[in-house]
Amino acid sequence: MVQRLACRLFKPASQQAQGSVDIEIEQLRANDRTAWNRAFEVLYAISLSVCCSTASTMNRQDHEDVAIEAVTEVIDYVERVGSFEECKRLVVTISKNRLLDRFRSKATVKHGAGQVDSLEQQEGFEAVDHNQRQPDALVLAGENAMILKRALLGVPEQYRLVVEEFYLRGLTQQQIADRLGLKIGSIGVYLDRGLKALRQNLPPGWP
Repeated sequence: MVQRLACRLFKPASQQAQGSVDIEIEQLRANDRTAWNRAFEVLYAISLSVCCSTASTMNRQDHEDVAIEAVTEVIDYVERVGSFEECKRLVVTISKNRLLDRFRSKATVKHGAGQVDSLEQQEGFEAVDHNQRQPDALVLAGENAMILKRALLGVPEQYRLVVEEFYLRGLTQQQIADRLGLKIGSIGVYLDRGLKALRQNLPPGWP
């Protein structure tokens, strides 16, 4: 869900990554637990970004399953790649392949000997700008979503809940007021304060 908030609040493909985590491939090869924890967080966020940008109609559980599958597959390549940057680009490609596999399994219209349309032609995949489909853009979007998630956790709960209900779940201000037992007039105020607190938690240079 944080991916959707990132898409609504920011334009990840046009900005430079701030606060990106540096991970050395040698650390992963040495089975450094801290490095692997950070690597999983980064790769998982990138994979979810791929799911968000190319298959937003797919349910959240499928997105998470694809992300776990993709990250798990990347682990097998650690000994063969030259840097963690290659791992990040690799998880983009693998995530797209796993998404296509899932759509193929659900496809009801097949052509020829079990062949189906390309990724972009599959029903449920969104047509996105060409630049957004490039690995570097998707890597950046995933890293930004990870940073945003951390920043969101630092927002006071009363404001964070309203921000999540509005931006992540798409509820109206009246629905949020009813759900949280708040006055309708306070929702706009909470949203404004929540977004200000969120931006204060973000690294310098974010919009």
